[in-house]
Order: sequence, then structure tokens, then C-alpha cells
Amino acid sequence: MKFDMIGAGALGLLFGGKFAASGQEVRFWTRTHEQAALLVKEGIMLQEGEGCSPVRISDLTVYSLQEGASRIEAEAHTPADWIMLATKQRHIDNELAKALEPLVGQDTKILCFQNGIGHAEFLSQVFPETPIYAVITTEGAKRIDSYQVIRSGKGLTSIGQVKSGGSRKSLSLKNAVEKLIDTFETAGFCALLSKDIDREIYRKLLINSVINPLTAIWRISNGELLETEERRTLLQQLCQEAAAIYSARNIPFEGDAYDVVAEVCRSTASNMSSMLKDVLQGVPTEIDYINGRLVEMAKLSGVSVPGHEMMWRLVRGLQT
Repeated sequence: MKFDMIGAGALGLLFGGKFAASGQEVRFWTRTHEQAALLVKEGIMLQEGEGCSPVRISDLTVYSLQEGASRIEAEAHTPADWIMLATKQRHIDNELAKALEPLVGQDTKILCFQNGIGHAEFLSQVFPETPIYAVITTEGAKRIDSYQVIRSGKGLTSIGQVKSGGSRKSLSLKNAVEKLIDTFETAGFCALLSKDIDREIYRKLLINSVINPLTAIWRISNGELLETEERRTLLQQLCQEAAAIYSARNIPFEGDAYDVVAEVCRSTASNMSSMLKDVLQGVPTEIDYINGRLVEMAKLSGVSVPGHEMMWRLVRGLQT
């Protein structure tokens, strides 16, 4: 199968690297010329866990999105079977959509790895004939620099269709996705096809809306959220507010929200949230697409969510 990996952050390097190492045809698309040149020269240095020796994945095909459509057309580009969109959600905009246009063929499908919500709807408007799938993964990945990544924890990857594409036949799509699942497995990932990806998307949204902003504001790891009564009390408030939004909008959520979030905090105790990483690096966060979206949903439903609105404003205030 042929893949276009858009974005070479932690997940892009991890999934794209292991796909390439397993024999798949992968073309990497980076945001900068500098990273593209570095990946061509050095390859990807992939470390399967802390303390393990890294493995070099070389002979990569790498382009920069800055090169635009002219480079693609000049090389007689053949569209990929799957576009794996592993950029930050804030980068999914009209500029990126324009860069993707020459990559999208008649049989291309798009895989989205983003945390928040709203991007699938945007992509559906831009590419109405293209099937769009969401990827929910608990894989842990930590990028050391532009070409080195550590697989910090093996997890489960769920894939499900969020939007059908035009008149595509369901049988051909079903076969394509089953082949994709096999490709994930061959590359060394535990993957499955989700029959209710929307449920998983909103489950992840609730978890991220509680853990990410609190860790970003307090500059602490996930597990430290449970260490004091004050932290647990605010954790409980954010869980209750999110659950109230879901109830008002008839969005299903299995289990008690606080228990679910607390268990994630314990199971990922040493992890640093992606939002905290962004804050420490001084780059914009995904707060608008996580807590910001919940605040919008709450207003439309007449639900009061002062905690989430405060999280949204506080994290936005950290950005300069």
C-alpha cells in the first residue's frame, strides 16, 4: 500500500517510520525544508522504549509541504491509498487543504490522528468525495528532535469512518480498511476497526479536556493531578461539567467520568500531556479544539461550564 504521512512529529515519525520499516511505501511531508533534508540524510532513529538501542530507518522519501504542487506534478505523483494526517489540529486550515489537493486521488482515503473535534467537518467540506477516518490511539511517542523518536508505550489504535466519500461502494471501502488494519498489525501496532468511532472520539475529548489544560497550567505530569485534594476537586468539577454537556446533547459516555479520567491519570502517571509540551515549547496549543469546543457545545445547550471556560481562557492566556 502507498501512504502519504503529513507531519513528522512524534506520531508521524513513529507510525510512518514503522510502516516504512515493514515494507510499505511511505512518503513523508514535513512543514519545513530543514526537517525534510535531515530525514533524507539521517533517516528516522526509532527507539522501542526507554533504554533500548535505537534503530535507523533509512532511504526515506521526504518532501516539504512548502514545495507545493509544482514539485508533485513535476515528479508525476501517483496519489496514495491513504493520507495519514498527523499534524497538530491548528495546522488543519485552508493553507494545508490547498497543499493536500494534488495528493488526493480518486481512491484516496484520509486518516486523522488529531485530539479535538471539528477537523473532520472541515475536511469533509474541502474534500466531499473523500472518505475520512478517525484514528484514536493510546500509543505513546516522544520526539527527541527532528528525526529521533521514542516509542514510550505500546497501546491500542482504533480506526473508524467519520464521513463517507461520495458514491464509494461500501464493500470496496470495507476491504480497504481491513487491509489497512492488517498493515498496522504487520508494522507492529495493535489495531482494530471501530464500529462506533464517534463514541471513542467524544470519550477521548472528555479525557483530554480535563487532563491537558490542568497539566499545562500547573506544569505537572498526568499522575500528579491526583496527588492533592485541591487538584482532585477541580478534576471532579471538570468531569461533572463535561458529563452535563454530553447528557444535554445525548452524547453517550460509558462509566463515571471522574473514574475514567482518574484511571487514565494513573495508567499514564509519568506522561507529559501534549498541551503541556506545547506550552513549554512556547507554541500555540489545541485548547480551542478541546475545551473551546466544549464551551461552544455548552452554550448551544444552555449548560453552565465555568470550569471549562476558565481552563480555555487560562491556557489561551499562556499563548503570546
